Amino acid sequence: MSAALLSACGDDGRTTAGATGATGVTGVTAATADPMTTDAPTSTDAPTTSSGSGDGTGTASASEGTTEALTTDASGVGTSSTSGDTTGPVTATTTTESPGTTEGPCVCNPGDLNGCEGDQILVCADDCQGFEPQPCPGNGETCKDGACGTKLCNPGQVQCEGLDAEKVCNANGDGYDPPVACTPTQECNFGGCTELCDLVQTAPSSIGCSFFGHKMDNFNDGQADSLIVGNTHPTKTAQVQLYFVPNGTNVEAAQGAPINLAPGMTFTFTMNNPALDKKSELRKGGVYRVSSNIPIIAYLHSPLGQQATNDASMLLPEYALRQNYIIASWKDTHNQYPSYFTVIALQDGTTVQWTPPQNTLAGNGVPAVNAGATGQVAMNRFDTLQVRGPAAGSDVSGTYIAADKPIWVVGAVECVNVPTAAVGFCDHIEEQMLPLDYWGKTYVGAHSPRRNNEKHYWRVFAGEDATTISTDPVQPGTPFVLNKGQYKDLVVANNVSFMFSGDKPFLPVQYLESQNAGAGTGDPAMYQMIPVEQFLDRYAFATGTGYTHDYVQVIRQAGGADVKVDGVTIGGYYTVGGYEVADYKIGQGGHLAESAEPFGIVSVGYTDVTSYAYPGGMRLKVINPQ
Repeated sequence: MSAALLSACGDDGRTTAGATGATGVTGVTAATADPMTTDAPTSTDAPTTSSGSGDGTGTASASEGTTEALTTDASGVGTSSTSGDTTGPVTATTTTESPGTTEGPCVCNPGDLNGCEGDQILVCADDCQGFEPQPCPGNGETCKDGACGTKLCNPGQVQCEGLDAEKVCNANGDGYDPPVACTPTQECNFGGCTELCDLVQTAPSSIGCSFFGHKMDNFNDGQADSLIVGNTHPTKTAQVQLYFVPNGTNVEAAQGAPINLAPGMTFTFTMNNPALDKKSELRKGGVYRVSSNIPIIAYLHSPLGQQATNDASMLLPEYALRQNYIIASWKDTHNQYPSYFTVIALQDGTTVQWTPPQNTLAGNGVPAVNAGATGQVAMNRFDTLQVRGPAAGSDVSGTYIAADKPIWVVGAVECVNVPTAAVGFCDHIEEQMLPLDYWGKTYVGAHSPRRNNEKHYWRVFAGEDATTISTDPVQPGTPFVLNKGQYKDLVVANNVSFMFSGDKPFLPVQYLESQNAGAGTGDPAMYQMIPVEQFLDRYAFATGTGYTHDYVQVIRQAGGADVKVDGVTIGGYYTVGGYEVADYKIGQGGHLAESAEPFGIVSVGYTDVTSYAYPGGMRLKVINPQ
């Protein structure tokens, strides 16, 4: 960009008085035309010339070095001349300075350019005494190589080239160097290639790169529990490694070689370390962990293969675990298969406290705690705490757990009937509990996929004092008000769904009815509902094995985007408030559900005298900060 040049100092051909002093002349001289002289006399406070003396000699002097010599006639009267001669007495006629003249000599011509200073261009000032920085005139222009122009980027700036490469602005700022590919474990986001395991934490969800597992206390311990991983990435292969921390240690060791998990696929690891059977205990080690080089999703099946006692849990990634929980469980209906909770510490020096609504039993390293009192233990990474209620009708539901560092928590019953022992054939139930931080205020209370003529059992927990919870359409026993940790049981007629809403965060948990109570097949299982604020748009999940009926329950906004499971568009929805629900029957194994918009899923399986159920995943937005 060039700048218009201003006229240089003295370019009218005149010599300024600052160069030499004006001297007087005698005699009559010819008039000279000077464009800077004026016909009219000019008065100044201090006259710059004096009239000639009576002897006929006139003398003109310079004032401030800027007045040209005047001519005088023989009588000593000064005259000046323009294009038309004018005679007559004048007193002190002066000329006017040329704009831009200074007391010192010019060093540049105003408007001349002289390179750059930062992003600004150097321009000769109007007083011609030096160069001054000025912004480039054009919008978005900067100075480069002595001229103004548009800079495309800041040198060294990194920019994404699609999702799989980045490029760097060159030293001149006029373009980018050729793109450089991200590594297989990276994606270009936030202005450059970023590790996916770091990137996933910027929008927390049930997808992550490290998950904990533990073999649960189950009535039938003959089978190993299963830790199932699924790859939700559309194009990248995950490399997943299983680790185990032996009992009595806090050091994990790799179990076999890592496995490669293709997009949309699942894999099953086995966990066969002995469970903490029917007891309270603080144990060092006994923990499993899976680690992946890209984000995956994980589930715990206890066990995977169908037997008389099964259930399953969605697992939350290590980075997303928090410090405050309320336990969901159920009453020990046989007075010999205890209700309990299990805690794993993630960091050394963790203090865990629990306040149960009924007494909990002492065990190795665990104090006995009375109802309403608070127990406490100190834990290091990979330590396991299990706390159980008394054998006679125990129920640790509503126990409040608080730690000073994040922890992993499961609520469970070894074997239970729903609603009571009168229906026979107990089943194991469990859930990895959702931290209070992720509880919401709106849930779709979709009944479990229909079996026969079973009733639907709900237990609703409050996350804060004075929480009012309502249903739409209104269900028996609603609305109601609960304080933090309190819960209310609801029994709903067969095939009835509704919306839950609360004025403060709460959590509804659904319990599958025992087979002999009217369900006809399957048995108890327990699963937490996911608030609508926490839906995702993609899930990889796996069924159990050996079940006669496996379902994925899909929940989307009414009229929302299509949901596909393994590429097949789901139909057959029924309406619940402003949402739609479909119970879609699927085959055994791994599956992928996806949509252009967020939706929820629940994975459910039935067979004779056993069931499993778990939510398929969730966003982990902090709705209820603790």
